[in-house]
Amino acid sequence: MTTENATNHKDWRAHGAMLLAMVLFGLMATFSKDVLTHGGITGPQLVAFRVIGAALLFWLGSLVVPQQRIERRDFLKIAGAGFFGFALAQGGYIVGLSFTSPINATIELTTMPIFTLILSSILLHERITPRRALGIIMGFMGAILLITRTTAGDGKPTDIRGDILILISQVGYAFYLTHYSKVIRKYDAFTFNKWTFTFASLFILPFTLPHILQINWPGLSVKTLSEIVYIVAGATFFTFLLVVYAQRRLMPTTVSVYNYVQPFVAVVASMAMGLAAPQWMHAVAAALIFTGVWLVTRYRD
Repeated sequence: MTTENATNHKDWRAHGAMLLAMVLFGLMATFSKDVLTHGGITGPQLVAFRVIGAALLFWLGSLVVPQQRIERRDFLKIAGAGFFGFALAQGGYIVGLSFTSPINATIELTTMPIFTLILSSILLHERITPRRALGIIMGFMGAILLITRTTAGDGKPTDIRGDILILISQVGYAFYLTHYSKVIRKYDAFTFNKWTFTFASLFILPFTLPHILQINWPGLSVKTLSEIVYIVAGATFFTFLLVVYAQRRLMPTTVSVYNYVQPFVAVVASMAMGLAAPQWMHAVAAALIFTGVWLVTRYRD
């Protein structure tokens, strides 16, 4: 794949893959919080389910697709990608969500494109044009407006440890997108994901194994198990196939700005379940979010 193809902002299949992945990710927050609050599962246990479960699915999937050989010199890079992109970013998000509210978590997810833009300018010398900066700002404003308008008056207590963990996870994922962008583009989605999730599993196992041994398996309801299956298979295995496909074709900042879609999905899901009423402000916020995405993903200034 040429560099031009790898960074082609007009690859609408890649944009479609990122959009679908963010919709699935947005729904995951609701299911994860329900599992953590009512399912009898702790944050470390859910991290283990997600990371180790995804690793097993990618290894099984790799048995039925063409194999791509990893160059020996790339294993250290892939291990680093597994740590920052999956062990730190995904693990930090889920454990953080167990301490804080999903509202805070969703707000903090919108910081990742900012971190990515800054790191891209430092590590990749990606040019920050006024148009792209405006797109980032508009998306950020839309996400904040959407969430704060929908959740005004929510008095649920939160724990600052959760907020800090989620912010750290966003920095970790931004570093993963930028620093490991070349190795991400080098390998196909199955090959890359099976190894990064394998390394991530090794990183988290010492911390999660004692929690795994404490799981009350007979006490898990069908609802909780179904939500865990969605989190592992739908919102991790399938979505990371989509994300890596897009990452190989789009610039890191372009990939990161799709993060703003998650708050939109979360609010729509809340309204569908009768947890929030439609307001005119939702349309304004959605317009800001998608205009921001359009500004950042345009191929030329």
